[in-house]
Amino acid sequence: MKNRRSFIANIAMAVLLTLGLSVGSGQADQPNPGSNDSPQVTAPVETSVPTSTTTAAQTTPEDLYRQVWRNANENFLWRDRLTTFDQWEHKYKGKLSTQADAEKAINEMLDVLKDGYTYFRNNGQTQTKAAATAATNVVTYKMIGTVGYIKISTFGSENAASETEAAIRALNKAGAKAYIVDLRDNGGGYVAQAFSITGMFLDQGEFATVKGHRHGKPYTEVMTVTKTSLEDKENGKVTSNVTRVGNLTGNKPVFILVNGGSASASEMFAGSLRDNGRAKLIGQKTFGKGIAQLNMDLAFNTSMQVTYAQLYQPAGKSIHGVGMTPDEVVAPVAKVDAPLDRALALAAPKPTKAKGNP
Repeated sequence: MKNRRSFIANIAMAVLLTLGLSVGSGQADQPNPGSNDSPQVTAPVETSVPTSTTTAAQTTPEDLYRQVWRNANENFLWRDRLTTFDQWEHKYKGKLSTQADAEKAINEMLDVLKDGYTYFRNNGQTQTKAAATAATNVVTYKMIGTVGYIKISTFGSENAASETEAAIRALNKAGAKAYIVDLRDNGGGYVAQAFSITGMFLDQGEFATVKGHRHGKPYTEVMTVTKTSLEDKENGKVTSNVTRVGNLTGNKPVFILVNGGSASASEMFAGSLRDNGRAKLIGQKTFGKGIAQLNMDLAFNTSMQVTYAQLYQPAGKSIHGVGMTPDEVVAPVAKVDAPLDRALALAAPKPTKAKGNP
């Protein structure tokens, strides 16, 4: 059990985003560092929604346990797995004297939901997530001939959008005539970051639809790139309308590199641009992580996340457990970056000589 938790904890960083409280507020990706049901694969990052923090001074270990139970009971996506969850509410009443007691009981309780993306984070795991959120230099770029190449390593940093904007502006200044966005092994991150970056490549169009359960009720959210803003509509009502960075790429060709490590927010970004006719995908089939998690701060500097919704791309498809097949499937070749070479060939085709010319 401990080895499995250690393995999964190192797979991918947890990423916070507010999918529902503000534009793109949910988080799209990481498996539970403590679940028996977490897949033994390189996994994507989480999609979660932050909530208010309760201070330790106000909370006993038993209160912490009950708070986690309540959050899961009110928001968990798969309601059929909650049929016997009520029995856990008071299971440890009067038995939790320390924080360690509460954390052990919480992990046992959440394990019964059989969802590797719903889990509790202790102090250290919560601090690690916070550090990942503040990471810099997550975007690199360069000119390859006349093509602007951008590598986004994660959407899990709050700096991903600003760094991508700076990259595009620099490439435009250098004369880029097309763009290649490399999302290979990008396990996802903040949906808010992916949503914002989508607007840099798109005049207008839908980003994603979210359907699930929140605060004990069915929940639907639609995120759309309008001409002037990033619009977030919850249960039919506009709840956020943030001014956006405009389309920085015009109508220049866009090619997105993906592989089995491209997941969650990466799949949302790539799927939105493809469904809106703005980009072609090249590489290998993506991971297939199409669910979102609420990320909640708790007492004692701990936190949790709970899967609360399924994500749908603009064309109406859910890629969860399925993934996306690229427009052109290109397998990796030893010592050669075949997917990148193919994207470059499409982005900057070499002129052909007319017949009869020397």
